[in-house]
Amino acid sequence: MLSIDGLANIRDLGGLSRRHGGLTPSGVFLRSETLDRVSADGWQALHDHGVRTVIDLRRPDEVTGAVPAEITRVCVDLDGTDDTEFWAPYEADGRWSTPLYYLPHLRDLPHRLTAVLDAVAAADDGAVLFHCAAGWDRTGLVAAVLLRALDVTADDAAADYLGSFANAETMAALHERSFHVDERHQVLERFGHTAESAFREMYVGLDLHAWFDASAVAAPTRTAVTTWRGAANPGDA
Repeated sequence: MLSIDGLANIRDLGGLSRRHGGLTPSGVFLRSETLDRVSADGWQALHDHGVRTVIDLRRPDEVTGAVPAEITRVCVDLDGTDDTEFWAPYEADGRWSTPLYYLPHLRDLPHRLTAVLDAVAAADDGAVLFHCAAGWDRTGLVAAVLLRALDVTADDAAADYLGSFANAETMAALHERSFHVDERHQVLERFGHTAESAFREMYVGLDLHAWFDASAVAAPTRTAVTTWRGAANPGDA
């Protein structure tokens, strides 16, 4: 976890255990909720941490706020505003706010994540911060893929995902709105899961290299993802 004024659900993805030994490097990828409340001091702290690129995963009609001139913002609609046929059943039964949609999204809308990963590969030198509104669902999907790329253990990957549940009360106070923790748990329970079991099932079932092949991900993007932009040896995921 980082302490950034204006954020309650931010963390560096460094320091997580890899299955064959070693830890993920710090200062490469950060995840967070919306940046609208980040103060000048908060932006300075992010800059001091090395952040030079922000990837905003929200839909075009959600995009708000601005970033300092020395940081590049790239907007990539991970959900897919026009992909209503895909989203209809997930919105109807609540799975849109859980990891239960992650693998179907990768299967049916591969170009959405590919665009995010291309943005990661093309980013300027420095750390990349990616976020959505809550830093929970869309951000959680991208984080899961990046952790899988370095073969992070399921225990540590799940712990990272569950961090958003742990931060929900602080987020609610900061952003003055509910993040519907009880509703998320209820949806997962209806489908026979806890938050942890749903994430673990998705994470273990994610064959990233097969997805790269099926989605025709460009070689430079694969390399950027599987080496964490040159900061680590490739994983075996």
